[in-house]
Amino acid sequence: MANTWITDMTHFLNEEGYIVLESGPGLKFTEFLTAIISMISHPPPLPEEFKVRCRRRPQRKPCNGIIKGEEDPETEDLIWWCPECGDNGTISNWQDTIWDLSDAWGAVH
Repeated sequence: MANTWITDMTHFLNEEGYIVLESGPGLKFTEFLTAIISMISHPPPLPEEFKVRCRRRPQRKPCNGIIKGEEDPETEDLIWWCPECGDNGTISNWQDTIWDLSDAWGAVH
């Protein structure tokens, strides 16, 4: 069964905007979220190195899915999902983090 993750980046970052966790599963999940932020905020075409692989392991086997995502125009949250296993979520308060690439490329979020 897929999970739905409702996340707010301010819960993972310190006042300077850096990840507060130093190790463990929480850090790995935060790094997964930051990769999704960079992937979605990067303007097309998306370079291969920005594609994010799914992190789930249904039945203890790695999911082969590549995460898809977009910005919700109403809330400005990022919405992401795995087309293979259905894992999905939203990320709020991602704007102006160091992983937000939209301003670096002249895009407006």
